[in-house]
Amino acid sequence: MRLVAPASNLGRYQMNAKAESENRALDVSELGIVSAARRPAIEQQSVEQLRALVHRLRKAHGRARQRREIRGKSDPRGARRAQDNTGSIAKVQTLFEAIQRVDEELSRREHISTGAPSQAELSRHALEQKLSRQTLQHPDPGRSVSEGMRPKMRKEPIKVGTTKREMGRVSQAGKVAQARKDGRKG
Repeated sequence: MRLVAPASNLGRYQMNAKAESENRALDVSELGIVSAARRPAIEQQSVEQLRALVHRLRKAHGRARQRREIRGKSDPRGARRAQDNTGSIAKVQTLFEAIQRVDEELSRREHISTGAPSQAELSRHALEQKLSRQTLQHPDPGRSVSEGMRPKMRKEPIKVGTTKREMGRVSQAGKVAQARKDGRKG
């Protein structure tokens, strides 16, 4: 049974909604198995005990899944087909969550025992290496933009206005236009 903070000063305890649904769905033996898969108890067990616990949880989960077998959706798991629905969806869900908790604890312990560094440790190590590096990553760029470029002195002065070629072209175009106009009158 899972208890939470007292509801009043009378010393009565109120049950958590999830614990209440688990009490309704599971029998006493299954409730004991599921409570062994909770946080304080799971950390105190050895790896062999956790493996045995997962085995018992999976067996209970398999028994609870008989509903599909009753409806004819799956093949019978035993020598004969199940006759009634001794399991329920809530029971299956609760047992599945307990299996996941134990599997996570086993994988966490395996990670610790193999000595594989976590992502945070890898990131810290990479930062240390980056900060300890003394060499420059890029060569010196040379001249800086902040001073601006040096002006290039022109050899010839800039000529403003039209060129002689342009004036000749425009003058000739005017003469040609006037000749056409004069040629039409006559």
